[in-house]
Amino acid sequence: VLGNALPFRSLPENEIPPNLEPLPLPQADTDVVPTRLLVAEPNPSNENSCAYVMLQSLDQSEKAHVLIELLNAVVSEPFYDDLRTKQQLGYIVSSGVRGLAGTRTLSFVVQSSVAASASLSVSIFNFLDSIETKILKKLSEVDFSIFAKSLIDQKTEIDKDLATEVTRNWSEISSGRLEFDRVQKEARALLGVSKEDLLEFWRDLYGRNGRRMVISEIIPRQGDASSPLPPSTSGYLSGDNSVSGLV
Repeated sequence: VLGNALPFRSLPENEIPPNLEPLPLPQADTDVVPTRLLVAEPNPSNENSCAYVMLQSLDQSEKAHVLIELLNAVVSEPFYDDLRTKQQLGYIVSSGVRGLAGTRTLSFVVQSSVAASASLSVSIFNFLDSIETKILKKLSEVDFSIFAKSLIDQKTEIDKDLATEVTRNWSEISSGRLEFDRVQKEARALLGVSKEDLLEFWRDLYGRNGRRMVISEIIPRQGDASSPLPPSTSGYLSGDNSVSGLV
């Protein structure tokens, strides 16, 4: 199913893009289990399970880019507090934003020595299901402004040394974007976003049919977090929307 869900194909030399291009994640309705990649832990002495849920936004506008960063700023601490502090599922509990070309992903990861990977995924989704009602709708305009200003301050901070400036500019060159004023554009975009924009962005990213996401789970072979291992496969066998093995 991996080949169906994330279709790869060989390209002739004249079709190879000059820069990395993002692969759109498979779409799923809200009442359908998204694509799951189940991987048996190759190290038999590693007793940690892991669940990784990735949401993808293909919107390449500056507004979408800052909204996904703002969203992560708002939910990262509650995510850690819920799954790490309260549920004590594992020491590694975090969320983050990554960019490839003009797209962005928001990811949630939990590593645990006490809970199976499937249980971790359920806990992550329970948290995601609560974001709109328990976090975003309860976010005051004052708190929203504080999050937005903090992100603006980060983007407009003067480079502290030459290495920081070179790294930032080289990223634009290596990616082929060549938008050397990207952070300034994003800072300006932040001035125009609202709490309602953030709510609508989250609904498009997660709360509506057609959301783009994938679940990856690492299953240990022994320990309290172990569970039945998936069959050993190449990951490209036909079947349902679960991809097993990859060992």
